[in-house]
Amino acid sequence: MINQIHSFSRYLPVNKEAERWEIYCNDAGYSQTPAGSTYPPQPESHPKAYADTVATGRILMEFQAVYISSGKGWYEGPDRSRKSIKAGDLFLLFPGVRHAYSPDPETGWHEYWVGFAGHHANRLYENGIISADKPVHNIGLNQDVMADFEQIIQLCRQQPPGFQVLLGALVLQLLAHVHACEIRAKTTHEESEYVETARSIMRMHVEDSIEVGDIALEIGISYQRLLDLFQDYTGLTPYQYFLKLRIHRAKELLLDRSLSIKEVATQMNFDNQYYFSRLFRKKTGMPPSEWRIMGYDDSE
Repeated sequence: MINQIHSFSRYLPVNKEAERWEIYCNDAGYSQTPAGSTYPPQPESHPKAYADTVATGRILMEFQAVYISSGKGWYEGPDRSRKSIKAGDLFLLFPGVRHAYSPDPETGWHEYWVGFAGHHANRLYENGIISADKPVHNIGLNQDVMADFEQIIQLCRQQPPGFQVLLGALVLQLLAHVHACEIRAKTTHEESEYVETARSIMRMHVEDSIEVGDIALEIGISYQRLLDLFQDYTGLTPYQYFLKLRIHRAKELLLDRSLSIKEVATQMNFDNQYYFSRLFRKKTGMPPSEWRIMGYDDSE
């Protein structure tokens, strides 16, 4: 196991192939800081810009994800206010944003980290998927996240052909796992059941349509609560999700050569063919007739 060795770090040159994938790993590692010891341990194994001011305040020109698997400490953002950090917390660092962090001298901590950059990483930031307004993520001791870090570190050790592209993919997977952890943490088992029941009702009515309010009534919760749960769970409103189901079903029916577009619209319980065609084009980028031709080509 990785944590049998007290520390490991690797700082990587980035090649053109990795840059073309638009998310790449600059550095990664882990370290065990025992209680009462100086931080960071083995500072000579890191570039001075990384190690010298980590506990007093520094600015990096990359993103980093730092995951604490044992112990506790603190994180300090650009406003210099400190947040308590415990085992199971992951915090993100952002390029050009001042930060500092350190373990509690009474406990020390075990940390994993990965530094990354690239146009895709920047887009995640610009789109609010990762946000400097919420740097600390309380995800718990998660096996998927731990496995991502261990795979990243193993690739950094071995560096097989193409490893930098694989590292970029693992960084993206890591961020996705963190995102999924937070969605699960916000949703109780009962709430998940409500969402699954709503989706089941939608699938049953995909051709004849049903109002979102009626779904909420059938489940026994308010319209607003269903709306909030659905957005937390799926990232879509119930209406948006149901409409996607209906468009997907319409695509399936359009592959039936015996049905005209008007008959598909009627079977899907749309008001008329013209409304169906406008909506289909808005959601797919092409009219039903064009999609049908493409669908025939794909199926032959």
